Amino acid sequence: MKQLCGVSEVGLIDYGAGNIQSLSNAIEHIGARVHLVREAKVISGMTHLVLPGVGAFGFCADRLRATGMLPALEDWVFSQRRPVLGICVGMQLLADFSEELGRQAGLGWVGGSVRKLHSTGADIRIPHVGWNSVSFEEDFGEYQQGSQSDFYFDHSYAYHEPRNGRILARCTHGQTFSAAVRCENIVGVQFHPEKSQASGLQFLRSFLAMQ
Repeated sequence: MKQLCGVSEVGLIDYGAGNIQSLSNAIEHIGARVHLVREAKVISGMTHLVLPGVGAFGFCADRLRATGMLPALEDWVFSQRRPVLGICVGMQLLADFSEELGRQAGLGWVGGSVRKLHSTGADIRIPHVGWNSVSFEEDFGEYQQGSQSDFYFDHSYAYHEPRNGRILARCTHGQTFSAAVRCENIVGVQFHPEKSQASGLQFLRSFLAMQ
């Protein structure tokens, strides 16, 4: 089930902690085929993987480890070096750890830490919910270095400096944090592409252009 005639086969990691339906709809809207991945044997047939995540960091990490798919996922990421996209808490799981509800271990694929956002004034509310401007630090598919676009966020914790990768895009809400990180074939975004209308679809197309 490899890529055929330009059609991407996108595996959504379904571990009971992600916004699967709206994300699936967004990916299908841009012309890709979506497959729910609930067991390791399905992974090899994909061209791209997406790791969503909604809820507490520790809950998501535990649910993902309980699937037994981590060895296959890490083979995809590190041995095969195929494209993977973490979204929201799925991005945060790429870190070494999160401080949410005590120190919680992440996957460490990109490294770094996830820490709570802090309000710096009456107009800065936490959680950070709604549209905000994202500034790209480097080229990524249809986005060029220095370009800005609005995306939809919903989070109280943020990914700061990645240890192994680099910051692909930044956002400011009281303080500046990583809106997107990248380490070669691994990409993570704090915003929700599936809720970000044209900007989100453009980002998903850019991810699917990765080989």
